[in-house]
Amino acid sequence: MTWRIHSWSPGSGTGTVASPHFGPWPFGPAENKGGKRDFTVGERVLVELDGPKDALVVRSVIPACQPQPEGTECTALRELNAAHPPDMHVEERSEGALRFWLGDCCERCADAWRVTFIHPRVDGLNDETDLDHPLLRLASAQECAERSLSVPAGSTAYCIVTNHGDGPDGPRVFVVADGIDVELRPRGMR
Repeated sequence: MTWRIHSWSPGSGTGTVASPHFGPWPFGPAENKGGKRDFTVGERVLVELDGPKDALVVRSVIPACQPQPEGTECTALRELNAAHPPDMHVEERSEGALRFWLGDCCERCADAWRVTFIHPRVDGLNDETDLDHPLLRLASAQECAERSLSVPAGSTAYCIVTNHGDGPDGPRVFVVADGIDVELRPRGMR
């Protein structure tokens, strides 16, 4: 069920949440588990309720999507990120290319994407990495420093945020590449 901020007062740290079927229900600083001070009306949130069904109360409100560092949106990835593909897997991993498939189930069901990083150097990706619900963006200068990523002239550092949009983000994968190719594959295309 989708919950959204119905009202918000930054001064008092109180607000209300509503879903298409329930609410609005109040919450205060104690239920704002992340301490977020800049909720916006209409923002999607994850809500935990407690109590008997005729007297439910809000126990927890957290943003559905965690904020990302300033200046990390990548124009080449904007349309892909707006599509919110839930599934992602590695199609090719070699010295020359790291190619991902992103979509929903299969290419017969919905549009899919291929993202190829050219001459990649990868940090944080292994066979067990769950890549679903990704957000692809540029890596921030702070992230590059924290991960000791070397970004030679002519290369760009990217970040793949996993499990984005379902509360706290999952592990991040970093790719330093000489280029990127983003391809939309319309439904039914092979």
